[in-house]
Amino acid sequence: MSRRDLTNRTSWDDSYGVVAYSADALSLAAEDGDKPVGGLAKPVEKLLTQWDALDTERRAKRRAVGRAHALVRRRDIHADAVVTAVHHDVLGHVKQDREAPLFRRLFPDPLSAVVRLALGSQLPVMRALAHALGDDDSPAALKKAHTKPLADAIARGEAAILAREEAFSTAGRTSARLASWREDANHVLRSVEGALQQIASERRLGSEWVDACFPTVERGKKKSKGTAEGPAEDKPA
Repeated sequence: MSRRDLTNRTSWDDSYGVVAYSADALSLAAEDGDKPVGGLAKPVEKLLTQWDALDTERRAKRRAVGRAHALVRRRDIHADAVVTAVHHDVLGHVKQDREAPLFRRLFPDPLSAVVRLALGSQLPVMRALAHALGDDDSPAALKKAHTKPLADAIARGEAAILAREEAFSTAGRTSARLASWREDANHVLRSVEGALQQIASERRLGSEWVDACFPTVERGKKKSKGTAEGPAEDKPA
């Protein structure tokens, strides 16, 4: 790994800062009349253009994931309300007898346990409820009142789950493109470093001259006496 490499620990924003620094340093050399160094800026500037496009995409996909979560939560709340309405209506029909065969058939599990489920886990329970409600033994009044609302809640819930999965999938593809950009950036920065080292060798310049085009390398200056904390104390005579 090159000392110029962006790593997984380099944040997306910091990656921009690293590349932008090098682009600016090379462009400044061109402004000062150093054409060989300034000519190295073009591929680095291209990286920044790509970063801008990817960043717009990244934020859009992040927003889409958040929206998908919000939609699932909204559909979950609506599903709870529909199931609760069926539960209360059935309970009233059997005159609050929770041991009645009709009630036990439609609600083998407590209502509290059903509405506590996440939407993805609740949908199979709702499908079973819809199937049981459609049986010939179910009162026509209950079917008329709840068959459509239950079916609609199931369909909308399923659509929300699918939309969230798609949002995750597209966000994952964007993440892969971000990783690819980082690899490209590392390749470009390595090439720029190699070219600068060649120029420095030809001009008999030190490594500090190369380092000036990168923000990531800091060399500690030598201290004539003492430590990093301060100057050395005079030794007693």
